[in-house]
Amino acid sequence: MDLSELEPKRFLEFLEHAYALKRIKRRGWMRKKISRIESVADHSFNLALLSMVITDLRGLNVERSVGMALLHDLCESIVGDLTPKDRAKFGIEKSMEEEHKAMEYILSFLPPALAKKYLNLWKEYKTGSTAEARLIKELDRFERALQAVKYAKNKRLKKVLKHFWEEFLKTSQDRSLYAILQYAIETQK
Repeated sequence: MDLSELEPKRFLEFLEHAYALKRIKRRGWMRKKISRIESVADHSFNLALLSMVITDLRGLNVERSVGMALLHDLCESIVGDLTPKDRAKFGIEKSMEEEHKAMEYILSFLPPALAKKYLNLWKEYKTGSTAEARLIKELDRFERALQAVKYAKNKRLKKVLKHFWEEFLKTSQDRSLYAILQYAIETQK
């Protein structure tokens, strides 16, 4: 594959979906009435950066991990940012089906071999079928908890946000991420 396979019009259509993530605010934070809410693109960038560093330190495949992090919420440019409550209300299977259709559509603007590669990478993430995918899922939860700690620097928000980091600390099996989050909580000012 080379750049000659990219049709400019179709590639720009693909990029429009990525750019749309800059405008989509994270719904979980909106429900908590936080001002200056991060976008889905902000979250995806932070997850990609975390993924690069942590997977490299653990000797896992950095390229696959960063790819999963960048792709993991791309379908939200069509389906929106669904919280766990939204998924339960809409139906888990139905929401997964809609996300899959959206992802196929977005990736259809790329050359077929690339679209297939990225769809498989996204499915790997969704199913948690590899060590990299499971780590990215854990880092996704970690990033959300860390963002909650950052928002909770505003003392009035601490009470409504602490369940985000408490849930991570209660369920995470990753001692290193646990220690980092615990430090962030303890040093929060």
